[in-house]
Amino acid sequence: MKVTLVNAQVLDGNNVVPPLGLLYVAGSLEAAGHEVQIFDADPEHETTMLQQIKDFNPGLIGISFLTVAYERAEGLCKALKKVLPDVMYCAGGVHATVKPEETLKAFDLDLIIMGEGEHTMVDLCNRLSKNESIEDAPGLLYQKDGAIVRTEPRELIQDLDSIPFPARHLIDMTPYLKPPGIIRGYADKNQTTIVTSRGCPFKCIYCGSHNIFGRKTRRRSYQNVVDEIEHLAKNFGIRGIYYCDDTFTLSSRWVKEYCNELKKRKLDIKWGCQSRVDQTDRALMIEMKSSGLVQLDFGVESGSEKILKVLGKGGAGDRTSQIKESFKLCKELDIRTLATFIIGNPTETKEDIDESFAVAKEIQADYTAFYFLTPYPGTDIYDQAIANGWLDPNLPFSEIWAHRQPELPLMAITFSQEDLRDIRRNLQNHFFRKNYLVRSGNISFYSILSTIFFRNPGIFLTAFGKFLRTRRMDYIVETLNAEYWRIKKYEGAG
Repeated sequence: MKVTLVNAQVLDGNNVVPPLGLLYVAGSLEAAGHEVQIFDADPEHETTMLQQIKDFNPGLIGISFLTVAYERAEGLCKALKKVLPDVMYCAGGVHATVKPEETLKAFDLDLIIMGEGEHTMVDLCNRLSKNESIEDAPGLLYQKDGAIVRTEPRELIQDLDSIPFPARHLIDMTPYLKPPGIIRGYADKNQTTIVTSRGCPFKCIYCGSHNIFGRKTRRRSYQNVVDEIEHLAKNFGIRGIYYCDDTFTLSSRWVKEYCNELKKRKLDIKWGCQSRVDQTDRALMIEMKSSGLVQLDFGVESGSEKILKVLGKGGAGDRTSQIKESFKLCKELDIRTLATFIIGNPTETKEDIDESFAVAKEIQADYTAFYFLTPYPGTDIYDQAIANGWLDPNLPFSEIWAHRQPELPLMAITFSQEDLRDIRRNLQNHFFRKNYLVRSGNISFYSILSTIFFRNPGIFLTAFGKFLRTRRMDYIVETLNAEYWRIKKYEGAG
């Protein structure tokens, strides 16, 4: 069966990375004998995709998207239906899983893929190719005779090693491998992403990944992960890896085995990952650095013990002391760090934000970012926001849900939207020089500027206009980074 998969995205100032979720689904479909076409596209900047899909003539089109790209994904689906009206359409991902009925109706879809997609998509396509009934296939939601039908949930995949590697060969990897890359502390070409685990036991109120992957962590074997690194080095010349796991260091034993295997195979790979301050120690950091670790990312979120507990980040003992100790260790071991903070939280006061600012200044991360608390569907804070009237339940899903670049927060709980905007501006401006201009190891800021200047000098006016409107200096960088990505991907420049 021919299957087209589309990751509908909104380009922003972040490093854009390959759509691993869809690439995993594609790999599983190929292994089951199906023919797959895949796109990772901003529909507003993709001019040839509709014709290519029409020429491919698929029997099924699957669309994946985040909440921020809902509007564009909906428009893409309607555009596809005009040229391919008789094809079966489905959608998957976190948003579609937690808002299945709304998505099914708004997009006029045939199916919603609920939860993990690999086995469900293979089962679906196997049945369709044999003209078998899909009514009892686990993990689906569809409409029959005007009624919504939800089949039984599909069991989570326990043996992650059994899933084929992401089908990266189905997309042009060239744009993703151009510098500066995803690892901020290692600005170079040929970097990409890997996932080693699924499921997170923690209950942060702003995270919805458990809707897809559950609360219990499942891990690939360390041998399987290093096999993938060897595959990437051989086939794509990969020199840097960023691990997208919610918390890479959950099992210190696994991490040590992975590090030993990496060194045993003599793979000269630089890598970075996300961790928690209560899931690292000196011995583990030393082991990780010895195998190529260059950066640790920490979701600090707040310097207030009270707010950390509100966010579900609190734990036994003094969490702020753990935060300071972890960043101190990283500095001693020359491991670069990224720290994120959240403002606009329930019960938050000016004093709480002042505590966050004080901690941010003391830990001196190599990159520091302050975000608004964004109540994505499927999270505890979304449910709280609706119940307490903090969020308009009729607010459309669109680019205003972006957590990196919004001018105003979606919620105003203890501060007004305008006050939060001004607070965030002052915090971001304070760390601008440290984030972008201090060390050569930061993002290749000047090379980005020069590339964009020669390719599209008019974008400087757009960036400067945003700065005048918001007075946030990082708006300039985010706007230029987004344009840099468009140039890399759609015009082939490096």
